Amino acid sequence: MEKHFYYESTLRLCSSLQLEKSLQSYFEFIRDELPIDGLYVNIFRKQFNDIQFIAHVDETHCCTLDKCIPIPEQMAQFLEDPERPRVRIVNDIEHDPVTSLVAPKVINHIRSLIILRMSIENTHLGIVGFYAKTTGVFRPRHADLIAPHMQTLALITALNLRGRNLLKENEALSKQNVSLRRTLDVQNGVVGANSGLKQVMQQVQSIAKINTTVLMLGETGCGKEVIANAIHELSERAGKPFIKVNCGAIPDTLIDSELFGYEKGAFTGAESRKIGYFEQANGGTIFLDEIGELPLSAQVRLLRVLQNSCITRVGGHDAVQLDIRIIAATHRNLQAMVHREVFREDLWYRLAIFPIEIPSLRQRRTDIPLLVQHFIEQLSAKFNLPQLPRIAPDQLNILNQYGWPGNVRELINVLERAMIQHPAGPLDFRFLAPQSCEEVKTPSNQTVIIDPSHATDKLVPLDVMTKKYISHALRITGGKLYGPGGAAELLDINANTLRSKMKKLGIV
Repeated sequence: MEKHFYYESTLRLCSSLQLEKSLQSYFEFIRDELPIDGLYVNIFRKQFNDIQFIAHVDETHCCTLDKCIPIPEQMAQFLEDPERPRVRIVNDIEHDPVTSLVAPKVINHIRSLIILRMSIENTHLGIVGFYAKTTGVFRPRHADLIAPHMQTLALITALNLRGRNLLKENEALSKQNVSLRRTLDVQNGVVGANSGLKQVMQQVQSIAKINTTVLMLGETGCGKEVIANAIHELSERAGKPFIKVNCGAIPDTLIDSELFGYEKGAFTGAESRKIGYFEQANGGTIFLDEIGELPLSAQVRLLRVLQNSCITRVGGHDAVQLDIRIIAATHRNLQAMVHREVFREDLWYRLAIFPIEIPSLRQRRTDIPLLVQHFIEQLSAKFNLPQLPRIAPDQLNILNQYGWPGNVRELINVLERAMIQHPAGPLDFRFLAPQSCEEVKTPSNQTVIIDPSHATDKLVPLDVMTKKYISHALRITGGKLYGPGGAAELLDINANTLRSKMKKLGIV
């Protein structure tokens, strides 16, 4: 009888190349001899410290799975113990710490089970669990019946995993051609690291491992947060907290409590102590975006953090010592704000130890094709598109010539709009080029599109517009007036003439 049972069970397990179908045929046969409600297969992934469920069969369905459950380090070491029994009966799931932790997260109502431990070449592969929904149902004779199936189960599981890996490799190879150029030019999540942002990344490399405050300057949407993240990932603090704070999004009345936290009873509604952003970042990095939006009162307390590396919670008296790195960013001209006395001069000097200027997208147009490819891949995954939509050369030319006042953030929005309109492609960007636009060549022979259709019939004095335009140029250059990349060069005007105009127009 046992020989027939073993023979028929082996035939069932080898009946299909699809693991779930083999297990279903096997389950339908052995359930006449064992009081089981189902069976499952999982594998132990040592490199990830988790258990991955790959198949499940019961009386109603059979399916493959890809559910991963993380486990503690101590539990992972226990699973690698070569002395663990190959076959075990667990008549109450609560008596097995590993199974009671992971199995209920994938399969409901497991109460007792027989565990077959699979191994290949003395390496623990995983287990097959034969389970029942009631306790105390399994006997040694049940385990003796299925124990001889251990090697067959291990073999078909290993072959199935190999097949899955081959499919993933083929899928990866099919995408490799499309992504190769972009991949070569991406470092730490920064697209264009070896082209338009090469100089910026050189600065990042030089400062990342030094525990120094960094100030990033650049227009809104040019990627300051991405560069901040790269600095953190390349620093000794990688793996520690990286807290992002938009200073312009916090109401003035809440800035102190949000940044520095508060003690219980500090004000009405403070029912318990709250840890602020600075304490949350302790040991790691805090990124203060739009630092120029901070009111003077908060600037004073930020200065103390920079000077003493400590904070005091609102309503508290004791100083809290911090080990923290500060990366600040702004699109404003902080030096001009210092002159207007809306930004503290001492804070400016503390922040500007190592300034990094992030170029706008129109200053690094060579990165546009790379960014387009990168974000199309991301958006295609977001929209579950079967293939990447195509872009015709003339449409890519529209993107290359556009002014991008919103920089990379605007590029993402434009791509998303185009993909919503034409998910199968080809993508159409003609909405970026109004008929009333006029093209003008700059001294560096770049094409700039001027769109007077955005102006209304209510015009302002020319001096007002000139003042605003010069101020905008200074924001783009981070206040730089002379030399390469300065405002005078961008406006194609003699630097001394520009200085005279600024004095006349009251631009500090």
